[in-house]
Amino acid sequence: MTLCKPYTVFLASLTVLTLLSGCAQKTVQIQAEELAPIKTIVVLPVEISMDGQSNRPAKEMQQLEKGQILLDTMLAEYFSNREDIALLTPGQRDALEKDMARCRTSAVVTICKTKVADAVLLCTLQRFTEREGSEYSIVSPASVSFTYKLIQAETGKTLCSGAFDETQQPLLADMFQFFKKAKRGVKWLSAEQLAREGFKQKIADCPYLKK
Repeated sequence: MTLCKPYTVFLASLTVLTLLSGCAQKTVQIQAEELAPIKTIVVLPVEISMDGQSNRPAKEMQQLEKGQILLDTMLAEYFSNREDIALLTPGQRDALEKDMARCRTSAVVTICKTKVADAVLLCTLQRFTEREGSEYSIVSPASVSFTYKLIQAETGKTLCSGAFDETQQPLLADMFQFFKKAKRGVKWLSAEQLAREGFKQKIADCPYLKK
């Protein structure tokens, strides 16, 4: 049987993609003996990054605040059975340090020592845009961006960090992401679904945060 040309090209593309995925750079794994002795971790409430903007449109802020609540919820769910990890409420965080700009940077050590913790987890939400449309027909897709950083209290050293930044694209828009997108099917994800997928991918990359 003779294959039509478009089908042949598609198969060839998948073959190249498979070969490239096999040659992809591997994630460097930290060996157990190289891990710092972290026994307790404090998780600060998720922050919204203003990106130098003093004011954002009301709709954008509403979506960011929705995403902030969602990420706080996901952190609470993920660490629910971890007795070595304490999640602070905004009130508890504010009681520790009034100058929050300094608290999130140089005073991280103060927060950790106050809570008798060895490290602090900082999470920042940059973008949380809901899709416009339905699962199968959209005007614009969902878009989510967030970062996290785990900082050692004693030294201020970043132990591990991660970033998720994605705007959902059509299935065949990027062949290098084909297999990842194929798992989702042809549906357009909501911002919450996209955020949960990214959180699951990134948080487990940090050996200190693995379940």
